[in-house]
Amino acid sequence: MDIGLYRQYLQQFVQEAVDNSNGTIAGIAENLHAKNVSGLLVFHKDEKKRALDDACQAFDEHRHWPLEIILSHLGLEAS
Repeated sequence: MDIGLYRQYLQQFVQEAVDNSNGTIAGIAENLHAKNVSGLLVFHKDEKKRALDDACQAFDEHRHWPLEIILSHLGLEAS
């Protein structure tokens, strides 16, 4: 697994979920769960799947944490 691609996809998925949600942790988690990275023609499927799974897990397990703390937990910067 390419860690650089993983971190890129993690940042991308979380940013898209934050932008397309209502701003709550539950809304972000819901948006992440709606994403799909499966298919035959998906490039870097392992990195994308792992990044999405890790983001979903973080937002599911830490719904009571503020967004900035969850992002820090994932190693991401708040934008």
